[in-house]
Amino acid sequence: MALWIWTLSILSCFCITLCRNEELKFFQSATELNHLTVDNDTGIIYLGVVNALYQLTANLDVIRSVETGPRKDNKKCTPPIDENQCKEAVLTDNYNKLLLLNKVDKTIVVCGSLFKGICAIRDLGNISNQKYYVDSSGEKSFVASNDENVSTVGLITSLNNDRVLFVGKGNGPNDNGIIISTRQLYDRDGKDIFEMYTDSAAVKSAYHSSSTQQFVAVFEDKNYVYFIFNQQEKQPVNNRTLIARLCKDDAHYYSYFEMDLGCKDDDGAYDHCHSAYVTTPGEELAEINKDNGSLKSAMCVFSLRHINEKMEKNRNDCYTKKNTSSFYKLFAAENPCASHGLNASKNFPCGSEHLPYLLGSKNGVIEKPVLQKEGMNLTAVTVAVENGHTVAFLGTSDGKILKVFLSSTATEYSSLTIEQNKPIKNDLVLDQTQENLYVMTTDKVHRLPVQDCYKYSDCEKCTQARDPYCGWCVREGRCTKKADCGTADKENHWLWSPSGTCMTIISADPLNMSRRAPAKVELTVSPLPTLTESDQVSCTFGETVHDAQLKEGVIICAPPDIIPPTPKGQVLVAGRVMMLKSHSQVLN
Repeated sequence: MALWIWTLSILSCFCITLCRNEELKFFQSATELNHLTVDNDTGIIYLGVVNALYQLTANLDVIRSVETGPRKDNKKCTPPIDENQCKEAVLTDNYNKLLLLNKVDKTIVVCGSLFKGICAIRDLGNISNQKYYVDSSGEKSFVASNDENVSTVGLITSLNNDRVLFVGKGNGPNDNGIIISTRQLYDRDGKDIFEMYTDSAAVKSAYHSSSTQQFVAVFEDKNYVYFIFNQQEKQPVNNRTLIARLCKDDAHYYSYFEMDLGCKDDDGAYDHCHSAYVTTPGEELAEINKDNGSLKSAMCVFSLRHINEKMEKNRNDCYTKKNTSSFYKLFAAENPCASHGLNASKNFPCGSEHLPYLLGSKNGVIEKPVLQKEGMNLTAVTVAVENGHTVAFLGTSDGKILKVFLSSTATEYSSLTIEQNKPIKNDLVLDQTQENLYVMTTDKVHRLPVQDCYKYSDCEKCTQARDPYCGWCVREGRCTKKADCGTADKENHWLWSPSGTCMTIISADPLNMSRRAPAKVELTVSPLPTLTESDQVSCTFGETVHDAQLKEGVIICAPPDIIPPTPKGQVLVAGRVMMLKSHSQVLN
């Protein structure tokens, strides 16, 4: 009597052509890269580098380029530069500080470090076409920082049927002191383009002598605009990461509120934010922080809902003079809080002139890291959602891209070296299709596929990858994205990679039989895909093939017509179950 060993094969007859280039596509600039953004309507890339702008195809081929520097300038001189009045002017590089799409007007706003950080408006379809540039408007047109080491962030959005520009910038030694402002994008009401929306639509710093800022991100959600920035305080020495919020339509900044955003573990705080990304539609904020004292960094994830709830609690505490020790008014020494009634925060959700404003609190939101790394710094983050699963792509200081699956825990499932020991820059951007990631190093933009499911040749390799983008397409016998599996919508036809599940025979009845008394064998397969009448299931014994029966999730195999004698000394005989589906497909 022999013991039968059953194996399961899902056999699909495919004609597959794989046209893949294993070499990462890249574009190389002659100068350092600064900013990258993508038009998700056209797929076109806009790239700002030192002394130039580029318009690239999705495949990183150059459409056109524009030279933006160097020019005669000096940080202390007011443009336009007259060499007779500014004798210190020398040829100076132009660092791209802002590169923002205004798709409503089909334009792009470009700000550089030259000439006190003034900006230009260019045509979105042809960046060579400069639609607006004035260098003689004086201080009201100084938008970005003119210091190459001081960051500037910007957001174009709608306000009262206008398009406006929100700007956050650090205060360099030769800057104008304005760290947050709302700027016009049209000539209107006697105000020029890039002038402040109202005279009070700004936060002007008295920080310069006491602290410095580096802005990391700006984003909007519903009626609010948020800024994230690092603040290095000098007396006493202290590093803080802050999140500031104001109502979009608050032209006087009465609603401005800032508070700490902490990323801490049991060993201490990661007190310097390097990169931040907000998922759409503004549910979570992923933030990359580092410990300034060592090569140690972490990713924290914050709920935007919790941040808003904490801000509202803080506002209410201040307006009702409750637990006021953590509050401060920007640029003022006294505690600003006073009793304004129990419902002041609800009655005035965007603040008011009679309430304390430009308000801050050291009582913020603190989260524990979901991922920590040592021996490197995390330098960039972006987040994608695939079939309801969240994936973070992280750049590192030693030139790698880490892929992290964010669920109840954070699981790093892949690491790819882009350029050895070349730090990944902050602008980490998905392409129009969300299928590729643009990664910037010092002078190169690389295009990296978000997944390589096709590389895994069998179900075991596919599931071992633990890639949330991938799954085993049972009928087609290949590892694919869910969208690329023709029957993925049917139960157990697409086995998700992180689940670690492949089709397996979990029981056979009987396990053994005599060749003199052959009988049908019932096989239990898990997980068994939903089958249709067009699916052919067969049982193979050596050279003999029989159609199988399906009954209540059990595969029933008839015995072969002739069972050969079991070879001397052998107690095992192999059988195989096959599901056959014939069709063809070409993959480009």
